[in-house]
Amino acid sequence: MAKVYVAGKNLKRAQAVMDALRKDGHIIAYDWVALIEEGSTKEKAIIETQAVRDSDVLVYLWEDNQESARYEAGMAMGLKKTIIVSGKLDSFFFQIPNVHCVNSDEEIIQRIAELR
Repeated sequence: MAKVYVAGKNLKRAQAVMDALRKDGHIIAYDWVALIEEGSTKEKAIIETQAVRDSDVLVYLWEDNQESARYEAGMAMGLKKTIIVSGKLDSFFFQIPNVHCVNSDEEIIQRIAELR
């Protein structure tokens, strides 16, 4: 079981991945989808930054034209967290040893199990 932070732009996709992770016994570090309407932007930024720090694994649901998920992934890279990227395999920074790419969201849970 891992404590996982899911970073992404698409709310339905992120919620589906979080639900699958919970079903597999993992803990979600912060369910930003469920709490998207709660608190100020500053409060959310502070909470989400702490959740990235507290996580064992960051799942990065790659999509073009997203901003905050890139910041969260960058924080996790700097903290040397295990990162699993779903949806993009060929970025320069995805060559870092703690970054692991998968072809689809369905492969995330298996990759976490392999890395733990």
